[in-house]
Amino acid sequence: MSATSKSVTMSDIRKEIDRIDESLVKLLAERQRCVEKAVIVKKRDGIPARDDARIAQVIDHVRVLARGHKVDPALVEAMWTEMVEWFVAYEERSI
Repeated sequence: MSATSKSVTMSDIRKEIDRIDESLVKLLAERQRCVEKAVIVKKRDGIPARDDARIAQVIDHVRVLARGHKVDPALVEAMWTEMVEWFVAYEERSI
C-alpha cells in the first residue's frame, strides 16, 4: 500500500464523491435546459418527441466516450438509456 493511500480516509473519499455528485446534478440541469429548448422547437416545427435514430446515435456516442474514459460502456449505456427515456417522456408530456 502506498503512503498516499494510507493517508486517505473514507471521509475524504465521500467528500470527493459528494463534489462529483453536485457536478453531475448541475450538468443534468444544463441538459434539461437544452431539452426544454428542444421542446419549443419540436412544438413549433411539429417534430415528434421520439427520434429513434437520434437515440441510437446518442447511445453509440456515449459508449465510445465511456471506452475512452475507461468506464464500463454497459454502465454508461444503461444510465444514458434511462436518462434519455426520461427526457423523451418529459418531451412527450410537454408537446
